[in-house]
Amino acid sequence: MSRKKFSAEPTIALCYVRQSVTRNADDTNSPDRQKANIKAMCDKHGWVAEWYEDVDGHKSGRTIKNRPGWLKLQERLSDPDVTALVANDLARLHRKGWRVGDLLDRLERYEVTLALCAPGREIDTSTPLGRIFVQFTAMFDEYYAEDISQRAKDSITYRKSQGKTVGLPPFGTTRNEAGFLIPIESGAWLLPDGTFAAAQTQANPPDEKAIWKGYYTAAERVLSLYAEGGTGLHKLAYQMQDEGWAFRDRDGDPRPMNEDDIRRIVAAWGVYGGLVTSLRAKDYAGYTQTNPDEIPFKEDRAVFPVPMLREVARVRQGRSVKPLDRGKKKTTQFYPLARITYCAHCEQMAHQHNNPKLRSPLNGVTMNGNARYRHRHGVKCGCDARSVLASTVESDFKRLLDLLSVDEGILSQMAQLAVQVERSTLQNPTADPEKEREEAISLCRRRIQAAIQLFGDGFIDVDEYKDRIEKNEREIAYWDNKTTETAQVAMELSICLEAIETMRRMWNMADNEDRQGMARNLFTHIIYDLDRERIVDFKLKAWAEKFLILRGSFFEPLGENKNVADHSSLQHHMPPTGLEPVFSP
Repeated sequence: MSRKKFSAEPTIALCYVRQSVTRNADDTNSPDRQKANIKAMCDKHGWVAEWYEDVDGHKSGRTIKNRPGWLKLQERLSDPDVTALVANDLARLHRKGWRVGDLLDRLERYEVTLALCAPGREIDTSTPLGRIFVQFTAMFDEYYAEDISQRAKDSITYRKSQGKTVGLPPFGTTRNEAGFLIPIESGAWLLPDGTFAAAQTQANPPDEKAIWKGYYTAAERVLSLYAEGGTGLHKLAYQMQDEGWAFRDRDGDPRPMNEDDIRRIVAAWGVYGGLVTSLRAKDYAGYTQTNPDEIPFKEDRAVFPVPMLREVARVRQGRSVKPLDRGKKKTTQFYPLARITYCAHCEQMAHQHNNPKLRSPLNGVTMNGNARYRHRHGVKCGCDARSVLASTVESDFKRLLDLLSVDEGILSQMAQLAVQVERSTLQNPTADPEKEREEAISLCRRRIQAAIQLFGDGFIDVDEYKDRIEKNEREIAYWDNKTTETAQVAMELSICLEAIETMRRMWNMADNEDRQGMARNLFTHIIYDLDRERIVDFKLKAWAEKFLILRGSFFEPLGENKNVADHSSLQHHMPPTGLEPVFSP
């Protein structure tokens, strides 16, 4: 039986966009072009576009594990409201012949149309000739990908044989026309407010009080301090932040240095010295190095003084210890709020610099036998405390759960209010859904009666009669099964309340693994102030924030309205400047 037998006419088109490699802003031309072609195809057929994208970083068509957008799209293929899968060309979907064949079988089983919309790439997969053409195209795409891979590997081997490095140049360097590393002239201006402004040269400061911080000089400063041997990576990161040095990320934007940035610079000592390695710098452990005095640096290609680089190698080797193989760890400690709890001071920095990469999640760690949530090393954000007892954070979180409870006596009122709020946000509010449902069913029944009359009088043949009856019965089944808007909201609210009550009731009895699952199912993030040891902000999942508010005076903004239930969504944002208290004591 067809999966769409008793469904409304499917109108959703799953639209997929993939960009193989995204290096800079210029590479966004390809996704924009794909979207334009796909949109034109959807408009032509009257489909409702549902977008899935893999356009950030390296997204190869030869595999699917690095394409989260495609994996989400696959989960939707079997849904009854889906009518088409749309892509710019076949290579955007896969560059493996067997994967394309498997996809075609799935689309046929789910009765989903495959639409390719690049000019000259249109294919009708409903015919044997079209399917054969698709298979041949997939074979050529796979060959093309394999050929490009072999060419790239050959190019890398040739460049390395010439003493040239490949990939992104290490921090503080760039490549000259011959392909060798040279010091980079660009850097960042440290502005009076503590933020950075990127610049290609030291000319034309954006502010008369701005201080120039060149990237090459910053790398040299890190290496020289490390070579002295008295400072670890995270303490060195703190010192570089105090001195106002900036690190250039992959997008070319400056930001404060952290411990990982220091590690990247120190690990690249061999590349800075003109060496060409077979592995990435971070893949070389210090204890595997040869005698630093025997390292064959190439002084004519080194971008930093060779004696300093040799000393960096010696210090790094001396600090590296080969880990002991203690076998498989039999027990795992779960921290319920790890990775969804973020430092409040780092959150403020991320807001100030408009850079979400500056956020710092708190990780769980056992220190002196006590479970604690610890701030990431090498990040100086203004907080004095670097960790807090896990019991302190989790007790504050439990108190928050208690205040999220909602009285079930106002369930129906909240559902009605939620519907009214949603409708008020629409520029063109729709008609009453219950009335629309009744009118649609009545119309379908009249059509059925009319078809019976026309067939009995001989005005339509048996095939047309069956088609009309089936079409209208299918539409009646759709409207019969469709939950009204108010009932849908009430059902969502009931599920939300049940989840909250279950979580609140089970929190003390559940183990840490179950607690972790419950917390991540309800909360998107929690913002915690380590100095004051309290939650200062949080955000619920979209399915829950629609109905829940805080009760009591946990948050100061709600202090004047204790025990008031509200239908508005719960979103508390950090203040743009300063760390004002959000929770009352």
